[in-house]
Amino acid sequence: MSQTIHQGLGAELATMTSAYNTKKLASKINGAFDESSKLSLAHISEDLVGFDLNDEKSFDEHVNIKLCIKAGSHKGHAIFHIPSFVPNNDIEVPEGATNFKIAARLVSVSDYMRKSDAFEMISPNADGKRGSFQSPMLPILKTSTQPMTSQLRLMESGPLSQNAATVLVIGVKFYQYEEKRFVPMENEAMISIRKVF
Repeated sequence: MSQTIHQGLGAELATMTSAYNTKKLASKINGAFDESSKLSLAHISEDLVGFDLNDEKSFDEHVNIKLCIKAGSHKGHAIFHIPSFVPNNDIEVPEGATNFKIAARLVSVSDYMRKSDAFEMISPNADGKRGSFQSPMLPILKTSTQPMTSQLRLMESGPLSQNAATVLVIGVKFYQYEEKRFVPMENEAMISIRKVF
């Protein structure tokens, strides 16, 4: 389940997560399940919300942006809104950063059924589907940004099975402008699970 979440982040966000936290997420998921026959992230959502995927930077400690997240009209849809904010005031900006992006990934994770000593995926067709949002490159200024709204939906999945959960991961990625290009500051990203539907 944690591997599905990690793979659903996409290449750039995945490189900004730490291997240690990926293993810590797997341990958290495995440790939260009881002896019931069905394993679902929806049953342990409270344990996952706020989990940081980069152990260097805590999302909750460094990001003061108001995030409005609601389930969409169908399972596998989410509405993500950020009111206008002042980057210098509402984000703890690392030294040397000149720009940033906000990224959101919605990843579906199939539930599992316990069968004696093994686990079997209940909805393999729904597992690992993802939807994404990424803001344009934004400068770090002392003026307000424009509000951002996106409707995220899982691509190529059709109606999502009731035997799958969706995980919304949000990240703030920083860049340094040098030699006429934006260089990602991979260790400075703040990436966190913000909602499980």
